[in-house]
Amino acid sequence: MKFEVHKPVFLDALQMACNAIPSKTTLQILYNLLFQLKGNELEIRATDLDMTIVLKLQVEGHENGSIVVNARKLLEVTKELPDFPVIISVDEFLFTIKSESGFQGTLTGYDAAEYPSLPEVEQGKPFSAPLKELKFLAEKASFAVSADFSRMSLTGVYCEGKGGNLGMVATDGHRFGKAWVASKGISLPGVILPPKALSQVLRMAEDPEQLIEMEIGAAQARFTTPSITLLTKLIDGPYPNYENVIPKEFSRTMKCNREHLMSVLRRVSTMANSKTRLVVFGFENKKLQLTAKNPDLGGDSEESMPIEFTGDAVEVGVNAAYLLEELRLAHSEEVLFKFNNPLGAIVVEPVMDKPNYFFIVMPLRILKEPG
Repeated sequence: MKFEVHKPVFLDALQMACNAIPSKTTLQILYNLLFQLKGNELEIRATDLDMTIVLKLQVEGHENGSIVVNARKLLEVTKELPDFPVIISVDEFLFTIKSESGFQGTLTGYDAAEYPSLPEVEQGKPFSAPLKELKFLAEKASFAVSADFSRMSLTGVYCEGKGGNLGMVATDGHRFGKAWVASKGISLPGVILPPKALSQVLRMAEDPEQLIEMEIGAAQARFTTPSITLLTKLIDGPYPNYENVIPKEFSRTMKCNREHLMSVLRRVSTMANSKTRLVVFGFENKKLQLTAKNPDLGGDSEESMPIEFTGDAVEVGVNAAYLLEELRLAHSEEVLFKFNNPLGAIVVEPVMDKPNYFFIVMPLRILKEPG
C-alpha cells in the first residue's frame, strides 16, 4: 500500500477516527486503525465494538492495500509533522510515514483480516435531517442524561419520530429536556442513542445545512455524510413513559426576564448548601423572593425581583445548578414557569411564538427548621 496525502487532511481524519478508540480494552486489535486503499480513496476505520467510525479520504494513491496500525502513536507522530504532504507506504507489515520535511518513522502493523467487520443495521428505517436540527435537538435534551448506570435506559437520549416531528428527550429523574423539529413523513419508533455517539454525529460536518443520512434499526443506527459513516449500538429500552410526568393543566404560572432571574439565582445560590444547591423560590403576586441558607457556614442570602404570577402564593425548593443549566439553554428574553404545587414538576419554557422545546426541573423538599 502506498499513498500521498496533505498533512492537515490526514490529521483531521485521524483525530475523528480516534474518538472511537477505547481507552481500555482486553482486545488489543481495538487500539488500532484499519487502513484500506483502493485507487485514490482511502478508508480509515476505528471501533470500540459499541461505536464504529469510517472515514473516506481522497488521496493520491499509488498502490492498493490494507493494514492495521496503532492509532494513538500514529496520531501522536502526525500531530508533530509540519504542514507538508505526507507519504505512507507499507511493506509486508511495516508501516512507514514520511514527510517532505525529511522526517521518516515506522510502525509495525497487523493483518487487516484480524480487524472486526462492520456491524449490520437490521430492519433499518432511513431518513435524513440537517446537522443544525440535530444539534438543536441534542442541545436541548442531552444535558439531562443520567449518569446512573443502574438505570441504563436513562443514560441515553431518547429519539422518536411521530406526528410529523422528529424529537429528542432526556431525563435523569431530577431534570428533563424535550425538543422537536418538523420532519414530514418520518415514522420512527423510539430508540435510545448513546450520548458519546450522538456527540460524534454532531462533529461529522462543519456546514450546519449538511444533511445527515440516518438509518435506525432494531439494535444499531447508522449516520452518514459523503465522507464519514458512524455506526452505533442502541441502548436497550424500554424508555420510561415520560409523558406521565408532564402535567396537562397548571394552577400556577410565572413569567419573568430570563437574564435577570439567572443573575439573581447565581448570587443567592452562593450561600446554598454545596450538595443540594437548594434555593427557596417564594412566589407572590408581582414578586419572586429567592432565599438560601447554609447551616454549615452559618450563612444565608436573599434577593427579590419583579415577576408576573398567577395562582396562590407558594414556596418551592429548587436545585439552583439544575435550573441555571436549563435557563442557559432557553434562548429567549423571557421564560415561563408552569406548575401546580410545591412538589410537582415545574415546566420551564421560552416565551416565544410556537416554542419547540421545554424543560422540567423537579422541586426539592423544603425542610423547616425546628422552632
